Amino acid sequence: MVIVGIDARSLSELQDWPWPRRYHADLINRIATAAPRRLFLDIDFSSRSNAEDDQLLESALATWKGEPVVLPAFYQQASASERRLLLTEPLPRLRRHAVLGSVNLLPSEDGLVRSMQTVWDVDGRQLPAAAALLHGLPQDSSDPRQWIDFTIDPASFRYLSFIDVLANGVSAEHFAGMTVFVGATAVELGDMIAVPLHQSLPGVVVQALAYETLRNGPPAKLRPPLYWLALSAAIVLLTFLFGRQSWQRNVLVTVLALAAVACVCLYSYTVLNTILPVVPAAIAIALAYLLSTLRSLQLETLRALSYALGFRKRDALLKSIVLSSSDCIVCIAATGKIMTANPAATALFACPARELQGCSIFEFLPSLADGRSGASRFGALSGDIAEYTARTKKGDEFPVELSLSRVRFREEELYTAIVRDISERKAQQHQLQFQATHDPLTTLPNRPALAARLDSVLAQRDAKHPVALMMIDLDRFKEVNDTLGHNVGDYVLYEVARRLQRIVGERGFIARIGGDEFALVVENFAGLSEISALSQELVDSLKRPVETCGIAIDVGLSVGIALYPQDAADAETLFKHSDVAMYVAKRSGSGSGFEYYDTASNRHSVRKLSILSRLRTAIAEDQLQLHYQPQVNLATGRVESVEALLRWEDASLGAVRPDEFVQLAETTDLNQSLCRWTLVRAFEQSVAWRRKALEVRIAINVSARVLQDVRFPRALADLMQEAGVSTEHFELEITESAMMLDPQRAGRVIRELSDAGIMISVDDYGTGYSSLAYLRDLAVHSLKLDKSFVMNMQQHDHDRVIVESTAQMARALNLKVVAEGVETGADAVMLRDAGYDYGQGYWYSPALPPQELANWVRKFNATASPPDVRRLSL
Repeated sequence: MVIVGIDARSLSELQDWPWPRRYHADLINRIATAAPRRLFLDIDFSSRSNAEDDQLLESALATWKGEPVVLPAFYQQASASERRLLLTEPLPRLRRHAVLGSVNLLPSEDGLVRSMQTVWDVDGRQLPAAAALLHGLPQDSSDPRQWIDFTIDPASFRYLSFIDVLANGVSAEHFAGMTVFVGATAVELGDMIAVPLHQSLPGVVVQALAYETLRNGPPAKLRPPLYWLALSAAIVLLTFLFGRQSWQRNVLVTVLALAAVACVCLYSYTVLNTILPVVPAAIAIALAYLLSTLRSLQLETLRALSYALGFRKRDALLKSIVLSSSDCIVCIAATGKIMTANPAATALFACPARELQGCSIFEFLPSLADGRSGASRFGALSGDIAEYTARTKKGDEFPVELSLSRVRFREEELYTAIVRDISERKAQQHQLQFQATHDPLTTLPNRPALAARLDSVLAQRDAKHPVALMMIDLDRFKEVNDTLGHNVGDYVLYEVARRLQRIVGERGFIARIGGDEFALVVENFAGLSEISALSQELVDSLKRPVETCGIAIDVGLSVGIALYPQDAADAETLFKHSDVAMYVAKRSGSGSGFEYYDTASNRHSVRKLSILSRLRTAIAEDQLQLHYQPQVNLATGRVESVEALLRWEDASLGAVRPDEFVQLAETTDLNQSLCRWTLVRAFEQSVAWRRKALEVRIAINVSARVLQDVRFPRALADLMQEAGVSTEHFELEITESAMMLDPQRAGRVIRELSDAGIMISVDDYGTGYSSLAYLRDLAVHSLKLDKSFVMNMQQHDHDRVIVESTAQMARALNLKVVAEGVETGADAVMLRDAGYDYGQGYWYSPALPPQELANWVRKFNATASPPDVRRLSL
């Protein structure tokens, strides 16, 4: 079997819970491709979400091949005061394409789940257990209650994370022919069940153990005739041994015989999977010993023993139970007076035994005295277990658990109170509750705590009392982790949390929701000006660098703000919209550091997730394409080079823009794979064109992160050697922003590439913030002026000045200069006269597929001539 767990990492990456049902539909579709045997979703689908998500989930269930998907159903009481059971089922539209299995597990008297009921029969309706349904156990099974074998190691199951299956796809070796369980394994989701041996396990794991128990089959039972025959022979032998020994030695023989029976039964069960009754053998051994002992004892000895036992019965009972108990045990009268107390009581109440006896119990448990008489009060509490606050003789208070029982002794009514100190348990509960609702690094509330607080706040607010949700994300934090390590990064997060908490104070509820993201809920504010002022204070709090290890670390904040109910009517939408506003703040050049949500800026995060998932597949399965746009020599009019441009047409997403998927790839591990794919395909195309006598140089755009990788020059040399290309066949285009991330490291990488003979061009020149000193010192061979200046140079004098001055500067630095965005013949002539070496734009040709580009270049070069205004006018 395989367990697909909804674990903490899945919750962190997919964020809001419960998730949109399209995630579950996508998971079903992905698992279906691997042809599993059965699928069980231990997820509550009883409530409606939205029509689109419900339709996607229904379609996934309807198209499932093979045995129907098993969905959970469970019985629960109609209300706290009504014992009638109600069946909670998935939505009718989902039930039509699935079968239902009960997930109810009844605990034993000790609160632990030890067995399952294979068939539930409530109000004439039979519902099989999910594990029994997956195993194929008939509903009319003669034994409807099956024990669960908790000796099976849960670690022996194969576990996969929900987000890994969703993002990385399905490998047939993981699911083919398997029974797949999908359910919550994260502690914060609360689906934990108390069980023997393992203390607690997620509900989906307990269902898997029940299924595995049914698969292994019930243990065999030894046939009664053979069992009784063997037991009779053993008892005869044991009786013979008892008759030859004294009764004192027979005690040892009896103990050894009972131990032997226990060992044989244990071995039979664990190794042979066979149950041997223990009780009959133990009773038979005990009776054999008792009869042999009674026969050997003299009548006077029996009388003396009976007299001694009767005389000391009461004292022995008190000493064994009261005096040796580690719990505080006191015997009190109906008035509350303490009659007797064990040593544990004197230690618990810090009161000497001589002072404790005769005191009132209300002195140490004042909450018991509620105005009623002692007898009435104690009678009401008899048989119950409750928690109270106790105090010592000195007045120190601590929590206790009190169990009170009534004992009638002759004509006197007494009460036995067992008092346990639960301070440690309370501390553990408080610690567990704190850990479940707070971030361990910053001690701020975590995402579940924030979600609970936001739900509570929104339930009490209306349109006249808005609520603001501020999503806060650190800028440049990834560089801190990559450069200085996670220890320094953790300290930065701690210091940032301390500053934010100091600023927010009592004005809002701030939490860390994961990674370098924080969120702030503000309930009471006079207007947007107050929210803007608070946002500016948060942004300003990080203008002072964080100092650690002798380094001043400069990080910033981007704040996205969404308002209830103006921007969203529920907590989930409010989260999404504030997140959208935060990303707008990151991209914004306003410099304020915060933005309010605007409907026009909302980009659906599900599409981003789909793009990343399908891009990984597209790279692996070679579904991308390279188109090529010619670059014309303005002096000769011939095409000497082309620029390689990525294109992606996806079956589901349609045509995906390069600026959309390239930016997403640069934020993930796909960046390296995408860069390698581009280089390899461009090199292969260069070799193919040269075989057909087409000599053009290919300009290849490389990611900004490539220039921060000191291993890139070596990797590029290996790719060149494998493809059989040399340095004159291509050039690399880099952006100004790529150099500005870390100018020193980028400079080292560029120098190493230049020393290897590789030509490097600065792309989109004029749109970044680079210094002329970098252009002077960097080993580049050309500049490519951004098209925004070229397209407007005919109408705007400022753009024409920039075009002409860029060419003059490039000549002074001995650099080639390229202009992109050539839209008219007049543009080409003006650029040629200004001193530009190459022109690129739609005036010549858009980016074309390789074969069309080759045909176009041959035709264009056959009639090539320099641009001429007079010829253009004709």
